[in-house]
Amino acid sequence: MTQKPEQAEFDQFAADYRQIIDNDRFTKLVGGSFDYFIDLRIGLALDRVADKRASWSAPRVLDFGCGIGAAAARLAERVPGAEVTGLDPSADSVRSAEAMNAARTRFVVSDGLAMPFADETFDLVYSNGTFHHIPHAQHPQILRELFRVTKRGGDLFIFENNPFNPATVLAMKMSPLDREARMVLPPSLRDRVGAAGFRVEAPRYYIFFPGALRALRPVEPYLARVPFGGQYFVRGEKP
Repeated sequence: MTQKPEQAEFDQFAADYRQIIDNDRFTKLVGGSFDYFIDLRIGLALDRVADKRASWSAPRVLDFGCGIGAAAARLAERVPGAEVTGLDPSADSVRSAEAMNAARTRFVVSDGLAMPFADETFDLVYSNGTFHHIPHAQHPQILRELFRVTKRGGDLFIFENNPFNPATVLAMKMSPLDREARMVLPPSLRDRVGAAGFRVEAPRYYIFFPGALRALRPVEPYLARVPFGGQYFVRGEKP
C-alpha cells in the first residue's frame, strides 16, 4: 500500500488519539468524552437496524477508518456474536487497536481503495469521521467498494462533522487531527452514497445542545432533520 501524507499524520496521533478527543473544544462544549461519542453513534446506528438484528446469525461488522479500535471493540460488545473487522490506513493506529485484545475483533491496514474482502461480507458497515480525511475525488471509488463488501439487505452508516454548524467548524480548525481536513456537505455525502448503489436516507443530525443544556437532549430525535446539529449521519441500505 502506498504511504500517503494523511497516514503518516495519523501514525503520529495513534498514541494520544483518545486524549486529543477528550481535550477537544467541541468535546468540552458538549460535555462529553471519547467514549461518550462512540456510544452515542453506535446507539444511533443500532437503533436504526433494530428490526434486522434479530435475524442476524453470526453477523459480520466492518469499522471503516477504525483508528485505534475503540469503536470496533464497542461494536463487538453491543452486537452479540459479531465478528468485527477494523480497517485503517494508519499502521500505528492498527497496532494500538490490536494491543487492546478485544474479543471478536481483527484489524487490517488498507487505504480502502481496494478492500481485501470478498463480495457481500458484512451485515453492517460503520464509519465515523473518516471521509473528511479522504480526498473527495476518491469517495466514489471507496463507496463502491463499501457497496461491494456489504451483504444484500445490509446497511452502511457514515458519521461526519456538520459543516453547517459553526461550533463544529471552529473546533475542527482548532484540532490537530482535523486542521487539514475537508468537511463533507451532508447532501453531497447522501448523493455519493446513493450513486454507489445504496438505497439512501436523508441525512440525520444530532448533538444540538451543549452540556449546560443536556436536559433538553431527549428532544433531539425530533430535530433530526434540522441541519444544525454538531454532527450528522447518512444511512445506506444495499438492495
